[in-house]
Amino acid sequence: MLTLEFFDAKHGDAFLTRWGDGGDRAMLVDGGPTGLWEGSLRAALLPRLPRSGVGAPTLDAVMLSHVDDDHAAGLVRLLAEIRRARRDHKPDPISVRRLWFNAVEELVDRVDPDLSASVQPLLDDAHHDEAVAASYNQGREIRDAAEVLGLQGNQPFEAPLVCGAVTDLAGLAVTVVAPDQAALDALATKWRQAKKAKDPGVLAASYTDRSIPNLSSIVVHVEHGGRTALLTGDARGDRLLTGLEQSGLVAKGGGLHVDVFKLPHHGSINNMEPDLFERVTADHYVISADGVRHHHPNEETLEALVGARGSADKYTIHLTNEIPFAATKLADLQDGRAFATRTRAAAEPVIRVELS
Repeated sequence: MLTLEFFDAKHGDAFLTRWGDGGDRAMLVDGGPTGLWEGSLRAALLPRLPRSGVGAPTLDAVMLSHVDDDHAAGLVRLLAEIRRARRDHKPDPISVRRLWFNAVEELVDRVDPDLSASVQPLLDDAHHDEAVAASYNQGREIRDAAEVLGLQGNQPFEAPLVCGAVTDLAGLAVTVVAPDQAALDALATKWRQAKKAKDPGVLAASYTDRSIPNLSSIVVHVEHGGRTALLTGDARGDRLLTGLEQSGLVAKGGGLHVDVFKLPHHGSINNMEPDLFERVTADHYVISADGVRHHHPNEETLEALVGARGSADKYTIHLTNEIPFAATKLADLQDGRAFATRTRAAAEPVIRVELS
């Protein structure tokens, strides 16, 4: 069994992957934006986690796709809660066995050792940018928490998660699709440019993925019992396709079919390649968005997805929130086509895709 439960993460991402006998294994991917953990995520997550006897609810892994508030803030709060419990000599409220997280500094140092240390003064100067400060501070909080809680090192990867890395997580086959080497090289180039220009603005742009959108985002392909999902964070479509080839999941120019495809960057057209939906197909497409902050998903994305599939193809497009403009576009696109749409019920904390 492989089940994915997507929380109402507003404009962000937060979802639980469960597998094994009775769903007794679990991985949390991302934690949504500021306020989500206290507002709804904690209460929705806890009853869904497996327990070992009388022990704490357990997560086999927590993965942060990339440091951006709409993905990271909830995980910062989760780890802070565990730290407080240990400080007060109380049991962990949630047992986290592994933490997977790529610090941007570690990624650039992988290409150019000590580059991050050499531009640290510029990064400090960039803190006048509110978005940079938030991302930088959240990244540092997660790194600090990982060290204090003994979760550092991306075990069992023992290094940043990069394209081609594989592991078995208690029966869940995990293949890292992105970031790839070209993405790391481009990110390091931006940091070198910042260092040379002594311009904190250049560094700020690269740190928050504005100049190279979401370049550092982790993408993984997971498989259990023959069921598969592609979990994309906010990755760019070109990096996603390149990573699928370089990781060996598809032949050059080839395609991939998965049971579940979580659309990158909340369905933003800026992250799509013209042939993305032709080369990556699914039985279930999931869009995590609320349509409020960034007008996601873009109507052009929905047109591209449906246009890439045959009129008789049966698949489902799942939305984590009721989004009027998306619902209208999908209703128009359904004319003469066999696909279905499904939206999280307002009274439910998740929309569930269960693959038996």
